[in-house]
Amino acid sequence: MRGLSPLLFLFLSLSVGVSVWSGHTASASRSPNAGQVIPDEAIRIRIIANSDSDADQAVKRKVRDRVAALIESWGAMPETIEESRALLRSHMREIQAAADRVLEEEGAGYGAVAELAKVPFPAKTFAGVPYPAGRYEALRITLGQGGGANWWCVLFPPLCLTAATADDPADAKAASAPAAGAAGGTDGKTAGGQDEPKAGFFLLVLLEKLLAFIASLFS
Repeated sequence: MRGLSPLLFLFLSLSVGVSVWSGHTASASRSPNAGQVIPDEAIRIRIIANSDSDADQAVKRKVRDRVAALIESWGAMPETIEESRALLRSHMREIQAAADRVLEEEGAGYGAVAELAKVPFPAKTFAGVPYPAGRYEALRITLGQGGGANWWCVLFPPLCLTAATADDPADAKAASAPAAGAAGGTDGKTAGGQDEPKAGFFLLVLLEKLLAFIASLFS
């Protein structure tokens, strides 16, 4: 019976390890960015900076934050694309004014153009899913010459501002923060900015301890 005790301990320890790994996998599948796909009927938002200079990229992020706060102040987006389109159209003057106000406050020396239309998009990736280049309906805000890296996301369905962001790779280093309420980035951190549990590392340590324990039985 004595020989069964180490085996029983080994079995129980492995069972705990598998349970921890399964829980981590299930948690990851429920993360805010998991399984998000942009449907054919969607309205994107794209803010294009005047240039890639630090100053212009900083202005772009301030416009993004101001417009995000404005849109969030309206409450939840409607349930249909038609209603969402109508809502955005009814507030276009406010959106334009919000962008203009930021440019004035920052002394940017250039203007902004806000429009809701089908506009060209290069190939992009959102939540790990690639989307081909094409013309997509979007709220586009072009700052100055529109020659810099842009920030974009999805307004309808509401995958953005309160769900996920999708900075272009060229803009990743410049971005100091995601849009208001957003869960940004793919750096292995959760929406709140806390490191995710390293379940794989935990299992490795557990296995090392088990092997050491088994080796001690025969030493």
